[in-house]
Amino acid sequence: MNNNLNQPGEFDAVLGGEQQNEKYSVVLGGIEGVKNRLNSQDDEVKTSALEDALKYGNAGIDLIIEALYDPSEEIHARAICLLRKAGTKGKQALLDYDPWLVLTTFQDWEDYYYDRIKDPIGQAYCLYNENYVNSKNKLSRFLQDPKAKDIEAIKFQVYYKDPNCKIAFKDFADTLVNACELLTNLKALLIGDCCDLINIKYRESNIKVCSIHPLLKSYPYLELLHIRGRMLEEDILKPELKILEVRNPQNNSIIPIKPLKHENLKTLIVDADGISDSNITKICNLNLPSLEYFELWLSRSDLSNINIDSLAPMLSGESFPNLVYLAVRQCGNMSEVAQAIVNSPIMENLKVLELTDGNIGNGNALLKSPIINRLHTLNISRNRLPKNIIEQFSKLKCRVIADSQFSDRYYSVWE
Repeated sequence: MNNNLNQPGEFDAVLGGEQQNEKYSVVLGGIEGVKNRLNSQDDEVKTSALEDALKYGNAGIDLIIEALYDPSEEIHARAICLLRKAGTKGKQALLDYDPWLVLTTFQDWEDYYYDRIKDPIGQAYCLYNENYVNSKNKLSRFLQDPKAKDIEAIKFQVYYKDPNCKIAFKDFADTLVNACELLTNLKALLIGDCCDLINIKYRESNIKVCSIHPLLKSYPYLELLHIRGRMLEEDILKPELKILEVRNPQNNSIIPIKPLKHENLKTLIVDADGISDSNITKICNLNLPSLEYFELWLSRSDLSNINIDSLAPMLSGESFPNLVYLAVRQCGNMSEVAQAIVNSPIMENLKVLELTDGNIGNGNALLKSPIINRLHTLNISRNRLPKNIIEQFSKLKCRVIADSQFSDRYYSVWE
């Protein structure tokens, strides 16, 4: 990098004559040359200048950040693309501008219902059939495809009336664990019952979620995991250990087993139709240093209270230190949850907070906390709030979403 930002560098040219076409004329080198071209009326010249700006460190990134607000859609889109390549500062700028430009969701992949693998990159392959046996056969063919090794995203959904649906989650999870040496490029995974807007998703789930511990261990490069089903009976993070416990020889006390650490998981959606406090505690106690997006459903129809202590590892910021999106849904004591969140260290980094489909009371836990205004977006939809309370929320400085206040289960990021 050129140490003197005002001097021409390796990639800079010399100022051209006045008669030359602006697209092809050369300009003063260094950061001043980039600034000069960004004042052009020609989008092609400005685009070229933005690309050169990355060569000038923080000063250049500042210019790209300014271009986020350019009225030209082409320049705006190019600025977003370049900031994604601009390291920590670029990512933070996008988080401040619009967190959804950074968060990893299934919207990053296009759904494709599998018959054969056409393009493994950019596609989320949906393995679904109303008959689970047929789905299992489809999975077998899928794994035998020569292109399977390059697959990035898989959605495995089970029809709720299928007689085998109770064992489907474990069966599919075990198959994936056994195929981990093949699916080395897998980044996104959904497992659970089929949930679309017109089916039985408001009813009790027949899918029993088994332990996801082996999946996380087998896929260390997984970035998105969405699990969906019933999580009351089984331990969904039960480690498969040969050593059941370790004792301290000095005082014969049991040494606690360290929580599972996963370095690359960015998005975790726990889409539960009933979940035990023990399972919530274990999830919140995972060591996920890269996690940015965490969504927790407690139920499908009836509101469920949550033990605030079970959220403690997550609220402390120790388990998920880079969390920027948090959603808690279908919670009966939502006002208590809201109070715990606004008083927690995670508010320092949080950009999006969604507390929906619950009972948030009069909303005072949020309205009386000035730190709420540091959010980019606050979603309080479907909390049975009266109009006068919604009007108070509309005065907050952050973006507030307060859609229909009756309870209507939905997905913030629909697959």
